[in-house]
Amino acid sequence: MNYENYFADFGSNMQKDNSIFSKEEEILRVAESVFSQQEDIDRENFLQGYKTLLKSYKKLLRQTKTVTRVSDNQQRKLNRILDRLGRYVSYQLFKKITHEKGKVEIKTQRKKLTVFFSDLKDFTYTSSHMEGEALSEFLNSYLEIMTQIVIKWGGTLDKYMGDAIMVFFGDPEFSSDEDHALHCVNMAIEMREKMKGLRKKWYDLGYQEPLHFRMGIATGYCTVGNFGSSERMDYTIIGTPVNLASRLETAADADEVFISHETWSYVKNKVVCESPEKLHLKGFHHQILAHKVLYLKEEKDDIISIEEEEKGLNIKIDLSKISKEEVISMINNFKPEPDA
Repeated sequence: MNYENYFADFGSNMQKDNSIFSKEEEILRVAESVFSQQEDIDRENFLQGYKTLLKSYKKLLRQTKTVTRVSDNQQRKLNRILDRLGRYVSYQLFKKITHEKGKVEIKTQRKKLTVFFSDLKDFTYTSSHMEGEALSEFLNSYLEIMTQIVIKWGGTLDKYMGDAIMVFFGDPEFSSDEDHALHCVNMAIEMREKMKGLRKKWYDLGYQEPLHFRMGIATGYCTVGNFGSSERMDYTIIGTPVNLASRLETAADADEVFISHETWSYVKNKVVCESPEKLHLKGFHHQILAHKVLYLKEEKDDIISIEEEEKGLNIKIDLSKISKEEVISMINNFKPEPDA
């Protein structure tokens, strides 16, 4: 058998296979075929053919190394691009685009979402006394800390507007309306606690005026998806709950969290709030019922709430400050005043 010709012919056979490893597979097939021959092997002819095979494989190995090196460089470049892109879109949207198989579409749809707004109270005045570089460093450090809390609770970061932050829960990842509302309120409470430490840090750094922030949360149906032009698209939301959350945030005082009545209906068993207030908010023709968040019920299990809406009764009792016996005694000894 003329092995030199046999080895020389395998190049033309490789043209028939378009797989990425077709050349390697053809070389192995030829080598296995040669060593499986039962006939006497012409040593000189065989060595010549083996040299041809070895030469071809060395060439192929160099080509494979080149392709691998180019592929690795392209992958590193792609990873850098994705890392930069991830800084300009929400974490959930970035994960959806980069991890889902098949075609990824961000369809515009109506969904019930919980929307969050916050901003730093009187920050416009404070920032007017800061140099540009110091302002940038201060604002970026604040937004970095708050963003980590947003990610922790699974919120979709919509945008920064100066010192203001807009977040929503319920898209692109959905669990339940109750979960989204509770996660949003938990996020707001953690942000408020974090601000206590930040105020001390800023004071130690020389910022004279203590900075506080305010928050508003509303739940309702929004339109979520891509909005924009053929040149630029934004993944965002529009709808009445967006305006309501923004107005509730404006109505809140320093370090207060106002939530809409619908949000309260989802979290009332887990969160303690003050008695609801009727607010006149800009852009709303009717009064809005809002609840001021105090703390999570798990933090103070000794709180008892007694509410009788029809009788106008709303009592909160802290059993860590008064015993049950004292409460019972007060109720038994209570004598209502006669009507005038």
